Amino acid sequence: MNRIDQELAALEEAITHLAKEFQTTYSNYLTFLGQCVGQQLIMAAYRICTQGYPESFLNLSVNSRQQLQQSLRKLAQETQQQLPSLLEQWQESRSATTDGSDHDSDHDSDHDSEIPSSTEDSPFFNAPTEPSPAAELTSNPRNSIEKLEEWLKHLESGITKTIQDVSVETNRILHKSSIIPDKFPQEILEAAAKVEASAIETAESPNIIKIMMETKGDGETDESRLTRIIAIKLRLSEIEFADPNLTPGRKKIRDLLAKMSQLKREYYKKQRQKAVAQAEAAWRASWFDD
Repeated sequence: MNRIDQELAALEEAITHLAKEFQTTYSNYLTFLGQCVGQQLIMAAYRICTQGYPESFLNLSVNSRQQLQQSLRKLAQETQQQLPSLLEQWQESRSATTDGSDHDSDHDSDHDSEIPSSTEDSPFFNAPTEPSPAAELTSNPRNSIEKLEEWLKHLESGITKTIQDVSVETNRILHKSSIIPDKFPQEILEAAAKVEASAIETAESPNIIKIMMETKGDGETDESRLTRIIAIKLRLSEIEFADPNLTPGRKKIRDLLAKMSQLKREYYKKQRQKAVAQAEAAWRASWFDD
């Protein structure tokens, strides 16, 4: 039994060390990713304005063009700051794996959007500094592999949602500036940024989509017609492909995930062995010959 306990303790220490490796790797990856997403949203907006709807852009005054570009730069800068902050949001995933923790419901409500008229569930907020996953696992190693998995799942979901919300906000800015025609409601643009890739037509340019939607005709007849809408949908795969600086980080994450799977199998195996040994000891302790 002592040997199994020692082996379990060694595995828990290895899991804690792995969590530190994940932190370091994601810290570097998210820093580069924030820069890349900012650059890609500017480039995608440029293509929308110059190739998708050039007439709409030319109809703007010089001052309106500058305001549009300033809003896009501001969004790019905020994205560059907010993606790395996902690493600090350990508190939210911790609440899903601890008993009786309900203070996080108040935690989320304290964050206000920094972007005017942004979507309600936008991730653009100032995240507080929370205990790191490695520190949390060290202080409470029980079920540590589940805690680490939950944190990683939360982190990857946060990356996906942030990129979606950035797409929504970029489309909103273009729509508000009358680049994307006013006849397309904002709800359509929000859905376009979140719809699955298989359900839309991908444009030749990266991070841009084309959607055919039914609109009412102009003039006396009220006949409907199909109209093409061009919008922005940032994709993590295209963002990573466009910048080689992200490739080593994603590869290291995959390697660490494989290492975590191996540790998980070993950890559960040792837990099973401990349960069997405890059951055998309990059987012997309660058994009496007649």
